[in-house]
Amino acid sequence: MFKRLLQTDDSITSFIIRVTLALVMLPHGAQKLLGMFGGYGFKATMNYFTSTGTPAFLAFLVILTESIGSVLILLGFTTRFWAGMLTIIMLVATSMHAANGFFMNWGGTQAGEGFEYHLLVIGINIALIIKGAGRWSVDRMLTR
Repeated sequence: MFKRLLQTDDSITSFIIRVTLALVMLPHGAQKLLGMFGGYGFKATMNYFTSTGTPAFLAFLVILTESIGSVLILLGFTTRFWAGMLTIIMLVATSMHAANGFFMNWGGTQAGEGFEYHLLVIGINIALIIKGAGRWSVDRMLTR
């Protein structure tokens, strides 16, 4: 089963979407874990999530997935697992942003952000779950 989780082809397309996903998600994780890019860091993020009713374990998983999981996706190690975790996070985020409509709040005229970004990330994750990490990945090296 572990080999199936890691199995991938030599696809440059999977490599491109894997790296793109990681480079987009990693700053979000760095905000939550390290307080970089205007984020609040681990303790404040945990406090925020738990104060809004999110169980501490799930809050920890979100921070772990967006930070460490993004690094592992970048390296192409256990990509399907981390893409699955990000899919769950984005499905929850989609439901949280649904009241704000579809579009992102580019003009600052909505009450909050829409869910279009989340749908894009879900699509990318599903492609990685189906295809795997692709070229230049640890997964590929381990299963050759």
